[in-house]
Amino acid sequence: MITVRKQMRNQVNTRTITDCLSSFGGVLLLLFVCISSAHADPLIKIADDVVSQTAVGVPTAKNKPNPTRYNLWMYQNFMIMEGMDALGEVTGNQSYKNYTKRSIDFFAAYQSKFGDSMTGPKQYSKPRQLWQTGMVATFAEHHKMRPNPEFVRGMKTVDDLFANAPTFDDGVLVRNKSNERGLGLQIDDLYMMVPYWCRKAELLEDSKWLDRAIEETLNYFDYLWDQEDKLMNPLWLQKRKGPYGLYWGRGNGWYIMAITDLLTFIPQDHPKRKKVLNDYRTFINGIIERQGDKGLWYQILDKPDSYQETSCSGMFTYCILKGVNEGWLDDRFFKVAKKGWHGLLSVVNENDELTGVCPGSDISEDPNYYLKIKAPKTHDQHGIGPFLLAGAAYLQANKKLMK
Repeated sequence: MITVRKQMRNQVNTRTITDCLSSFGGVLLLLFVCISSAHADPLIKIADDVVSQTAVGVPTAKNKPNPTRYNLWMYQNFMIMEGMDALGEVTGNQSYKNYTKRSIDFFAAYQSKFGDSMTGPKQYSKPRQLWQTGMVATFAEHHKMRPNPEFVRGMKTVDDLFANAPTFDDGVLVRNKSNERGLGLQIDDLYMMVPYWCRKAELLEDSKWLDRAIEETLNYFDYLWDQEDKLMNPLWLQKRKGPYGLYWGRGNGWYIMAITDLLTFIPQDHPKRKKVLNDYRTFINGIIERQGDKGLWYQILDKPDSYQETSCSGMFTYCILKGVNEGWLDDRFFKVAKKGWHGLLSVVNENDELTGVCPGSDISEDPNYYLKIKAPKTHDQHGIGPFLLAGAAYLQANKKLMK
């Protein structure tokens, strides 16, 4: 594990690993020995903390080793796995590269031995909502490389959930919303479906799952995009025949995370790639207008008097950087993303924890719901995955732009 911890508390000049990219003999080197005034780079320290806190290996009892929050069936942990994969790729760090395999193998072994008993409601074995899909996309990806009967069981459970979910007349999957709001298409559900369908298409070598992911994504844009405000509404209600809710930051983040993931799977010659890419660029051009002076975005995107929210800022920063790295966006967008990355570094506290993270949320038309009831938390998992993804993409962008 590449971690350097030197105490230089009297040093005034501070630098981070993400600013320490240099060229030698035509080869770009990541300088992992950059020192800050008090600690090593926050990106590496946060990644190392995730590695150290995640239970791995073969469980011999329910508490040997004891599962942690990073082992649970949570979509937040899928984002963290994606972030660790990306960081491993750009740094070469083997503990990051092996993280997803070791974590998902532990989960599968635990379920096979002890059932769905890690904690709380049985969201793995008996999911009831579209968002309870956990790390199923990782199941599909790893089953292709390392078949595992537990992966098959988990995928079947999610497939059954989707097969029995309510739909609108056009077939798009929706939720039954509480408080008599009826059927609603909710923005965050897209990320719970699309990454899985993309990886399932590769697993089964069946393009119908990729096509389904594309259609679902295009439908979300058509239902939720507000042309005037250039933002995504978080919910579309059948009863209302229109949108509902304020412009929730992470809700918009879930949408662009899904479409960014999707674009990495759509072949260049696919007849609908251009339309998906156009929706991606339209969204990015809208969201950059809402970036705050410190590089972050807001809990309620069109209300700068709401708090600066870390998870959506990580999502937007990552998706812009991914676009620059893949050539979907031109290099001028790097300036926006760089500002976003430095904004993210500014919310890491002295304990190397991310502050300002919105906890799990529903959709509301009341600002107080987002500002008071959903007041910011420290180091909530919703923020960790986007931070890792953004950091890895920032390192990759620096390498690309220095060539």
